[in-house]
Amino acid sequence: MIKQAMIAAILLGGAPALAADGPAASARETKVPRIGRFLEHRADGNRGVYIRADTGRWYYARMQGECPRLRPNVAISFLGARGGNFDRFGAIRVEGWRCLVESVVESAPPPGRGG
Repeated sequence: MIKQAMIAAILLGGAPALAADGPAASARETKVPRIGRFLEHRADGNRGVYIRADTGRWYYARMQGECPRLRPNVAISFLGARGGNFDRFGAIRVEGWRCLVESVVESAPPPGRGG
């Protein structure tokens, strides 16, 4: 019984760290339609960016590694959009740095932002 309680405590203790790194990695891959007409974006540090498409839906693009200059309220250029869409084969440019995308998934709005 104590062993089960310890395992539960360890698992629960790790949950906030997973949540802080963007939406769940288990979410299905998708693409942001018409990225040239997106409404807004918000970086979540140096690991990913939330994107609100012209449809009003939110997406999360996780980078393949840390993107050193990616931070809230910085100008971002979206690269490699095939057919006007942005997916895991794309990249972003931030203050001269090119950062490759690892995945793009549908998401809730960024933390601290209403729908």
